Amino acid sequence: MASAEEDTVYQVAFLPTDMSATFASWLASELETVFETYDDMELTILDSNNELETQISNLETVVAQGYDYVIVLPLEPAAEDELVEQYIADGTPMMFINLDDLEVETASSVIANPYDLGTLVAEQAASDLPEDANVVVLLGPSGNTDSIERRQAYEDILFSQNENITILDEQLGDWEKSKGMSLMENWLQVYDDIDAVISMNDAMAIGAWEAANDAGVADDILFYGVDGLADAAIAIEAGQMDATALQDAQVMAEEGARIVHEVLTGENEEGYEKVQIEVTLITEDNVAEYIERYTANGMITE
Repeated sequence: MASAEEDTVYQVAFLPTDMSATFASWLASELETVFETYDDMELTILDSNNELETQISNLETVVAQGYDYVIVLPLEPAAEDELVEQYIADGTPMMFINLDDLEVETASSVIANPYDLGTLVAEQAASDLPEDANVVVLLGPSGNTDSIERRQAYEDILFSQNENITILDEQLGDWEKSKGMSLMENWLQVYDDIDAVISMNDAMAIGAWEAANDAGVADDILFYGVDGLADAAIAIEAGQMDATALQDAQVMAEEGARIVHEVLTGENEEGYEKVQIEVTLITEDNVAEYIERYTANGMITE
């Protein structure tokens, strides 16, 4: 859509997984904020509504409309790799953000390593849990790379090294708070000895805590998540969650916008860049700084 004129404004599309999902919404908001600092780029967001077919249709649409760059937070990278690779070959540069199986060499990528995220929280859980702990596990969507890698980190760091830990059950919660709550309600009907909830994201962990709190047993259970959401920081400060790992949407957005701009303006002659941002463990020991940060940027309101 952009021409060679000096006053060109490049048109960039962002295709998130589901704007009702907390992290996707946070990332979209951070992208909007950082794109406002560029005079020569405009961002359009097309929600995929948690439907792979919708995301693929949106991808086809923005390419057909001639967008200059497309950023995808993919629902299933493996199902989209071939199409993304073809569109790049045809001249539309693309980026996978937050989630990437790294199978498309020429696609830019900005992610927080999901195994590292899982490792940070698994190490914390290993120091917190009793040797004979009984745990339940909340997983992300089937086939989702982030969920798989985080779960593998728990396997390697916590479960395989502590044979007396019992996994009572693990179920797909699809990143959704409501499903975390529903699954926990069911587990509490079946098990009376749950020591911890191991969740692959914050939203499901918070839903599980709410179910346990309604049942009057939340204080007897440890809760672990991933994402580092503002809601999780509030929960940790209140003693409701025990740890989360931050994949910083602000840094992710800043790096993503930088790469997009450098590719579009020709500063990046290769046409792509792959970045892994740092990950940070959040516990009661350092949560105050994140409460302060999220209050300052408006994610936490009084």
